[in-house]
Amino acid sequence: MKVHALKSGDVPICNNLFLAPMAGFTDYPFRKTILPLGVGFCFTELTSAKGLYYGAKNNERILKTDDYERTAAQIFGSDPYFMRWAAESDYLKNYKIIDINMGCPVPKIVKNGEGSALLSDIKLAESIIKECVKSGKTITVKIRSGIKAGDDIAAEFAKMAENAGAALVTVHGRVREAYYSGEPDYKAIERAKKSVKIPVIANGGIFTVSDADKMIENTGADGIMIARGAIADPFIFSKISGEAVSGEIKNIKDFAIAHLKEEAKFSGSNRAAVEFRKFIAYYFKSVENSKAKRAEIMQSDSAERTEELLNKYL
Repeated sequence: MKVHALKSGDVPICNNLFLAPMAGFTDYPFRKTILPLGVGFCFTELTSAKGLYYGAKNNERILKTDDYERTAAQIFGSDPYFMRWAAESDYLKNYKIIDINMGCPVPKIVKNGEGSALLSDIKLAESIIKECVKSGKTITVKIRSGIKAGDDIAAEFAKMAENAGAALVTVHGRVREAYYSGEPDYKAIERAKKSVKIPVIANGGIFTVSDADKMIENTGADGIMIARGAIADPFIFSKISGEAVSGEIKNIKDFAIAHLKEEAKFSGSNRAAVEFRKFIAYYFKSVENSKAKRAEIMQSDSAERTEELLNKYL
């Protein structure tokens, strides 16, 4: 695929390779570590608009960034009032772009009429986008191709979002009931792309350079968004662009240790060791006889001990 700069509204984005927001994974330490490896743009973990309004715990942790040029805040909710309030709040004052999540398939979010549940209420979704646009922020939207197999609503939704004032739409090419499995619906993304003039970013099933090429070839999208593929291979962005990685991070061991150190600075030694555990299986996937090694790291209760084991086994 061709890697190039693009714009979301008036906001320039250095390239069209996006890191997807993934709850529990793409926190500040992970984003800070991976951004220099060719990522054009990224997003915070999804944040509840009502949670911001009522001062829920962890908001500052979720929304932490030091790169507002390449990071959008992603919010979710089903009430236009709370969504606009969040967009205008001090929590998000430094963010140039706010992304509205209308694609999350997690049951507890869908049951509240949020996330991908909004795909079944286009009028409410339109009201939410319009209210958020009134904040003066650049608003983008992330959707899925539908709720259930056979749905064909991505194009209609993308057009609605554009007319409501959204500057960019990301389409995950799977329906809600498919979650994260199965072949992406390339045609649904292609139809969405053809229905609008704003940029459309394609998401779903991208783990390799050939997956990225296939996605662009089959959809005509303006860029791609990578989720689990970026955790499995943090160098996937530079592989797609063909540009060599600069700096000290040259391999998965370098990346894992740099990530751990960022987590320790952010969370403290003990919590960092715990937060880091969910990444171990990804970072050790190419290590022979890794089961016992991974088990040992999972027992670590300090960043210092975890780093020692990473140096020993990676």
